[in-house]
Amino acid sequence: MTSTLPPPPDPFVTDDAATRNRFIRERLNFQLFAMGRTTQVGAFLAAVLLWSIFFLLTREALVFAWAALVHSAQACRSWMFWRNARDYPPSRFPDTQPSRAVAHVVPVLAATAVAWGLSAWLLIPPGGAHDAQAPILVVVLFGMMAASIPAIMPQPRAVLAWLAPITLLLAARFAWMGGAQGWIMGTCTLLFGATMGRFAMAQHRLQVASLRAQLEKETLTHELMVRTRDLQRLNQERSRFFASASHDLRQPVHALALFSRSLQRDLAGHPLQPVAGRVVQATDAVSRLLNAMLDISRIDAGAVQPQPSEVAVDQIFLRLAQMFEPRANEAGIELRFHTGPELVTTDTELVLRILSNFLDNAIKYSGRGRILVSARVRNDRVRLAVWDSGRGIAAEHLEHVFDEFYQVDNPQRDVSHGLGIGLAIVKRLARLLGGEVGVRSVTGRGSVFWLDLPRHAPAPLARATGGAAAAELPPGAGTGRTPRVLLLDDEASVGEAIRLWLAPHCERIAITQSVAAARALVQASPEGFDAFIVDLRLADAQNGIEATAELRALAGRSVPTILVTGDTDPARVRAAYSSGLTVMFKPVQPEALLQALHTLIGNAHGA
Repeated sequence: MTSTLPPPPDPFVTDDAATRNRFIRERLNFQLFAMGRTTQVGAFLAAVLLWSIFFLLTREALVFAWAALVHSAQACRSWMFWRNARDYPPSRFPDTQPSRAVAHVVPVLAATAVAWGLSAWLLIPPGGAHDAQAPILVVVLFGMMAASIPAIMPQPRAVLAWLAPITLLLAARFAWMGGAQGWIMGTCTLLFGATMGRFAMAQHRLQVASLRAQLEKETLTHELMVRTRDLQRLNQERSRFFASASHDLRQPVHALALFSRSLQRDLAGHPLQPVAGRVVQATDAVSRLLNAMLDISRIDAGAVQPQPSEVAVDQIFLRLAQMFEPRANEAGIELRFHTGPELVTTDTELVLRILSNFLDNAIKYSGRGRILVSARVRNDRVRLAVWDSGRGIAAEHLEHVFDEFYQVDNPQRDVSHGLGIGLAIVKRLARLLGGEVGVRSVTGRGSVFWLDLPRHAPAPLARATGGAAAAELPPGAGTGRTPRVLLLDDEASVGEAIRLWLAPHCERIAITQSVAAARALVQASPEGFDAFIVDLRLADAQNGIEATAELRALAGRSVPTILVTGDTDPARVRAAYSSGLTVMFKPVQPEALLQALHTLIGNAHGA
């Protein structure tokens, strides 16, 4: 009955040198068995050939005695291999053998070697002429010794157990023969055996070194995989943290934006209106920072897809000039454009956004210097570059400038300088366009940021259904009547802020904080609602998408709906856009909310 065996050791779970050395020994043990099994058939045929030849030459009965001896040793060795395969199956020991598995290898190997060495005494008859018999025996035994090196070199004891008996017994037989020929052949046998021993040990050392290198490589690979998994886990945790933190921040900022804009509107002509304006400006600044974080999530969620069209590079540069020349002149910066008649097929708006980021940074850090925006064709690609004569970026920062939240000159993390994700967004947008971004800089002399684009962009993917709905609706499609709006949001402050902002523009605003309350209002309102404003993340078991479907079913029609969310998690963003609803992200600009509401209602009545 086979005993239960422990699993092979794992050298990756410890840095202990003894454990690793044991692992190497067990791999060598495995090779000893694996290579030994491959020599069995060859050794059997060699033995049959040898005793057959000598029986034909000598007709001596001792030939059969040697045949019985050597085949018995070979049978014992085969049984040992069979038992090892049974006790240590490859399914559990694919490339190692425990040290106890080789306990019987050396004695059995030594017995087999003695049997082969005795061939010189049993196959060559005493006395008589040996001129033809001795060379045949030398050729066969020397061949056996040389061919066995790969099978015995994993274990130094196996080398000694195999080579020593054959060498000594064969050399002793030649010395017993006497004469010049006998002594010469005996000496040659000793030299050959010693040479084979040195060669086997050299192979053993090389194999050990190779296994150590392989083990180190496997260990490094394992550590790399572990660290990669850790980094992926940390990245996922970071994404979840920022998504949660962003959502929790967006809720009060969303309400604050609506309250502050309502306050500014209601204080028109009042001495405190400038104060309200400052509150609006501060709220807008926070909103821009949060929206920058949202941009990354929208890109990662696949909600931003390029819409390429053929455009002349000089037309892109013309728009950049219109956008940045007044600011450059005010800062005392010489802004120049160098272009040609190149045409490129790409998404113009995304390219403008990338180059605008480069230009914005260049103006910030150029002092009263110079900025050059250039275009250069390289084979089937166009490089659009922004050169500045600013203070430059130190070499140790260059590889990190496109990382998220990395800022070179803001160790205090002054929020007025942004979050440090503008270039991270640029890198993602460039990848969407099939391009690459890069930077070179010399401290004290300036920097160049570039965008490499293919002249012919890849075919665009289908745009997410919800993302473009509001942008593509015609503006100002009002119906001339004030609408009735149902708001579903579990945050009371958000509901009050939206009510305050929309009150002058709506006939009725019904505020609910649960799906059940919204359901009851829809059922109790025979005149119905012109629009729903629904938060994606609700306190109920349902989310905003599911709640909208239920409310529309109760209303008996597809009521225009704005889905509002503060989530930045790519999966949630993707789900929001896939819903087919008009999606707006907190903090929503109050004017944008009002315009989207009127546009949706107008289109619904126009249909």
